[in-house]
Amino acid sequence: MLRKGSKQNKPGVITVFMTILAVTVSMLFFVSCGKEKGEKAPGSGSYETGTAETKDSSIPEELPAKTAPAGFTGAGENSEDSGPEESTDIITGEDTAENDLSWAEAYHRHLVDFGRTFDGYEYSGPEYRSYDYIYVNDDDIPELVIQGQDEATGNIILTYKDGKIDELQTSRLYFDYIERGNLLRNSDGHMGGYYDYIYSIKYGKWQMENCGEYYVEDNSVMWDDDDLIYEWNGKKVSRSGYEKELQNAYDQSKAVPGSGILGYEEILDKLDNSARGVEDVFLEDSKDIHKYEVIVKDVTWKEALDDCKARGGYLLRINTSEEKYHIEDMLKNNGQERLVIWLGGCLNLKDGHYHWYDGEKFGQAALDSDKYYQFFWLNGEPSFTGVNADGNMTDENYMCMFRVKGYWAWNDVPEDISPFYGGRVAYICEYDN
Repeated sequence: MLRKGSKQNKPGVITVFMTILAVTVSMLFFVSCGKEKGEKAPGSGSYETGTAETKDSSIPEELPAKTAPAGFTGAGENSEDSGPEESTDIITGEDTAENDLSWAEAYHRHLVDFGRTFDGYEYSGPEYRSYDYIYVNDDDIPELVIQGQDEATGNIILTYKDGKIDELQTSRLYFDYIERGNLLRNSDGHMGGYYDYIYSIKYGKWQMENCGEYYVEDNSVMWDDDDLIYEWNGKKVSRSGYEKELQNAYDQSKAVPGSGILGYEEILDKLDNSARGVEDVFLEDSKDIHKYEVIVKDVTWKEALDDCKARGGYLLRINTSEEKYHIEDMLKNNGQERLVIWLGGCLNLKDGHYHWYDGEKFGQAALDSDKYYQFFWLNGEPSFTGVNADGNMTDENYMCMFRVKGYWAWNDVPEDISPFYGGRVAYICEYDN
């Protein structure tokens, strides 16, 4: 300790050595637990809503009209002013302090600001990413997924609390989560370096709960699974020990695959509606995952509809991306990816659009025109007409889904598709929990 008025002496050799050692240990832990071998470590950043992490002064202040709906002011304006930034309330039009922003306004401002200040690789900009709401913890405020186009970009997942946003940057693209269970896993890797990073949200911030890694010491030579070294939270374990630790920390059977499904302007519109208190007409059912029964049988669409009703359920309706990926994962695990599956949607002849249908009434959402569903359909569908088994043109008034080029897509088809897909026709009865 220095006495008042004394001169500070130069640090001794031991002091310097201990300082270097402490810094080195800290860096080694960061490299080994929180980063894919040889890649940038995932992390999180907390900031007041509207504050950009990077600001390029060379970017013009003018904001393209399509990214700034009325009522929102891009962050970074009036940066010379002291105190909290001011914004315009989307409903009242009055100025409001930054901490008064709702989660929807805060997310919207963040995305607009990201679009204004983005200064990275051209195809990693906001218009090349996809977006979606997910619910990680058990509050009613969704987390926002910003999914990159390539593995190097990864995902950014935002969470909000009390006027502040916290970012989680994933390593590479794949992640899943336990809905409302407050656990998210970033699990991926390649070329001999793999990982399971498990996060939770505490006091509005992302926090790594567990760090699992398995890798080879030298991936420049031929190797197999027996060469992998397993570590859990920095300690070496056996492969079976790793799998046990992972299962204890994260129940993979409850996990929902994470992804983005909306375009940039679609997510801005969705946030705009949420901020204004406009009901989201895209989601008719709860986000909760329901009970599903897969039945493989060559039946018509109406026969499938009636059978599900007789069983006490209804023909499958997919209302959220979470449900979509849950169904797809279920079919993959059951080895049923070659099936052609009836969906509970059909054409309403009165308005000329496809809707979910329970046998008596049509749902509100127009499945063929609402932006939320546009990426669910096969490219160029629905076509409303097609060719039947006899080679004649026929109306296609019913919906199915099938796997093409590695992904599941919706299509409109005639009432009976068994002549085309005999032995592969199936339907899913959905039951509310």
